[in-house]
Amino acid sequence: MRQRQLRSRARRGLTLIEILVVITILGVIAGIVGINVVGAGQEASHRATEVELHNLTEALHLFKLKTGRYPNTGEGLSPLVSPPSGQPILRKLPTDAWGNAYVYQYPGGPSPDGFILRSKGPDGEDGTADDLSAE
Repeated sequence: MRQRQLRSRARRGLTLIEILVVITILGVIAGIVGINVVGAGQEASHRATEVELHNLTEALHLFKLKTGRYPNTGEGLSPLVSPPSGQPILRKLPTDAWGNAYVYQYPGGPSPDGFILRSKGPDGEDGTADDLSAE
């Protein structure tokens, strides 16, 4: 009788190898989920900045329709918030997903009446490979 109780108790417990296998499987799953979550966050930041660049481009075109000109480089994007006359186009100037101000230059760009509008990207430095620009 005593031997049966000892055997049944031993069968109920997990061996060290079984515990290590479970811990390894949980670690692999956590790693996969972690990588996907971090990648999704970075992609969301890029997408949000691209949308904001598009919105700013549209606001600049609307400013030109109202005033007949784009703001110059010295004025920057501030006339969108406080125009020389009329209602503001934007309530406040947005920043990119990383908290940086957008880079604006007029005249500039490929066309004679074009402008340059871009984000400094995640590194916050202008003119690097991770910059995002309005197309």
